[in-house]
Amino acid sequence: MICALDVGNTNIVLGVFNNNYDLIYSWRLATDISKTEDELYVIIKNFFDDKDIKFTNFDGVVISSVVPTMMFSLELLSKKYFKKEPIIVSNNIKTGLKVPEPYTSKLGADRVVDIVGAKVSNYLPAIIVDFGTATTFDYVDENMVYRGGIICPGINISSEALYKRAAQLPRVEIAEVETSLGMDTISQIKAGLLYGFIGQFENIIVNMKKEIDQDVNVVLTGGLSKLFAKYSDKVDIVDEELTLKGIIELYKMNK
Repeated sequence: MICALDVGNTNIVLGVFNNNYDLIYSWRLATDISKTEDELYVIIKNFFDDKDIKFTNFDGVVISSVVPTMMFSLELLSKKYFKKEPIIVSNNIKTGLKVPEPYTSKLGADRVVDIVGAKVSNYLPAIIVDFGTATTFDYVDENMVYRGGIICPGINISSEALYKRAAQLPRVEIAEVETSLGMDTISQIKAGLLYGFIGQFENIIVNMKKEIDQDVNVVLTGGLSKLFAKYSDKVDIVDEELTLKGIIELYKMNK
């Protein structure tokens, strides 16, 4: 088996693949930069025990992280408990992605794995939108050439900022709404966040397509991708496993 760790600013997605590279289990846990390798081991062991999986069952480990402060603990976790030298997603490994200057050294691991996932899923050419802590938009052509993108604050960041900076406004959960005409504070905040970010998403897609000289798929991934797809006709594909698909493909290319 292969263990894949996708480490974002908010959550870590842990995926277990069999030797045919099929995803068989996945879990989500909160990102906590204070966690040591031993603490991470205890958390992951609980997931594994539930499925009767042992650390000795694994042939390899691959890590994609946008949280540099966690890399020391993650690498120690792999070496100490999996007994494996991990493959780290970076610009120093084979990806198949062609990134023109000046982007070459700056494209994050999260975006690289999404693009590779889109490639193996036959989605290219595509605008890939990842609704994470930040919302990223990346245009990649059919030849795996990166053509540019956009980074925006994520909807949860905006929700949290509203709660922290406006003393009388509560923290709300991002969820579906039934109307844009809220009759109380919570429903108005929910509608404002959702419809505001739908408008942002659609306007960005419209403007990106104006500059692209071919038909492209709009591919959504990330925790809120299904929610956004329900409210917009600009979406072609929703793939919540896109990141893990990209990570395991990079493992295959670099093992």
